[in-house]
Amino acid sequence: MCCRAEERTMFALPFILFVMAMTGTPGPANLTLMAIGQATGFRSALPFLAGTILGFLCLNLAVGFGLGQLFMASPIVNSVMKVVGAAYILYLAWKVLRLSIGTPDTARRFTFRDGAFIHPFSPKSWAMSVVGFSQFSDPAAPLLPQVAAFAFIFFVFQASFHNLWCVAGVWLVRLLKSARIRTGVNCAVALLMVGVTMHALLL
Repeated sequence: MCCRAEERTMFALPFILFVMAMTGTPGPANLTLMAIGQATGFRSALPFLAGTILGFLCLNLAVGFGLGQLFMASPIVNSVMKVVGAAYILYLAWKVLRLSIGTPDTARRFTFRDGAFIHPFSPKSWAMSVVGFSQFSDPAAPLLPQVAAFAFIFFVFQASFHNLWCVAGVWLVRLLKSARIRTGVNCAVALLMVGVTMHALLL
């Protein structure tokens, strides 16, 4: 029992490092939040930010309770979700580009619903959630505490890094005085979103 408890404590650090690497690196949500921050400010990103947090929390809970295995076991469902996810990320990339065209209005702003779907429809989010839970969970231990810890740790780092990426976008406004340069940044963000998604589709 003592050795087993020690093993669980030891794998906590690798799991936290895994979560930090997955949630802190460029992905559709982080890149979108940076684009929103530099185009319309941090406050305008709050509905989208809240949606991303809730959407990923639901995804992690679903994966922890077995949906991930069903998703991976069905090639048809897997392929359909990847195609739908890629189409959704392309839609968000187009919205990012529209942020730089003229003065952003209500129709172009990112909503709570936009954020809520970005992780459930993102191949990268599915991959990190399924790999994270399958690699770091203990089949011999009770499921509920593990799912709760898994979802909570992802929640903490996801919320932290999403906020930081949005703040980084706000700082870009102060650094980049030229509207053309800011438009170029948003174009690069949109291309990165598409590139990250296409890479995840090929995994």
